[in-house]
Amino acid sequence: MVLEELIYKRFAGSENLVKRLALFGGAPAVFSPDPPEESQEGWGGNTHYPQVIYNFDLQANEERNSAGVLSVSLLCQNTTEVTPEAIEPLVRDCLRDVVLKPAGGAPYCFAWARTDAFTIEEKKGSVTIGSEVRFDILEYPSWETSDPDPVMAACKYIKGLYPECLIMGYDRMEEITEATAGCPVIYCRLVSADKSRETNTVAWMDGRIAVHILCPDSETRIKMAAAIADAIALDGEITMLDHSPMFIKGLQVNYKSDYLKDGQVFVTGHYGLLRYKAKPHTLTATHAQYK
Repeated sequence: MVLEELIYKRFAGSENLVKRLALFGGAPAVFSPDPPEESQEGWGGNTHYPQVIYNFDLQANEERNSAGVLSVSLLCQNTTEVTPEAIEPLVRDCLRDVVLKPAGGAPYCFAWARTDAFTIEEKKGSVTIGSEVRFDILEYPSWETSDPDPVMAACKYIKGLYPECLIMGYDRMEEITEATAGCPVIYCRLVSADKSRETNTVAWMDGRIAVHILCPDSETRIKMAAAIADAIALDGEITMLDHSPMFIKGLQVNYKSDYLKDGQVFVTGHYGLLRYKAKPHTLTATHAQYK
């Protein structure tokens, strides 16, 4: 599925949200980017509200503030019992700590940004009241680089600590993944990499890795961040996939940082890149002996 279809699936799959919406063609009134006309056949009875209308715009952002914006409009009429204020928490719950992975694309998460109320006066004297809910769309691309790979080494290390967790970029992901207290989702990314020093055979690098712990329970996030940091501090190194060591040069934990945008655990690893690899033996000639 594409991202638009996955967002619709989240809204249309919420029982608490659907039972408060109007019906169109037997399906909940969730539309993108525009709703059908009120005169169009398919509306259930004479009820056209409440409706949910969403639209998103993906854009690159090198500072990782967001990869785009999702706007969700909640439309109600002043003559109905359901209000936008009653629907807004349900919409936010549909996208809270949820990872959507469209076909052929990177995973996305949604961080609530703001909610604005508005009113529209119709010609017939009716009044449409609504709220616009805005989310920042965060992209979580795979950070698998070259061998030795510090990010994949960190992913494998954390997977050994918490095998029940889903590690983005390391484990296989479904189209929709909900992070829970029993199964948090962890994402590792390379913030920066600097050359520290070099010798004739090795170029030593300092790589700063950010670890994100996606979980709706703040207590679980804090405990996991502390446990990961303590384990790394005690071990003092992480084994790379080529079995070489990545020495821990720096370690920081920020429990107040945004776990969706910034991460909680920051590791600076000191690892080496070999200038020369072992040269295999070359077959120069063959000899056959017959008996």
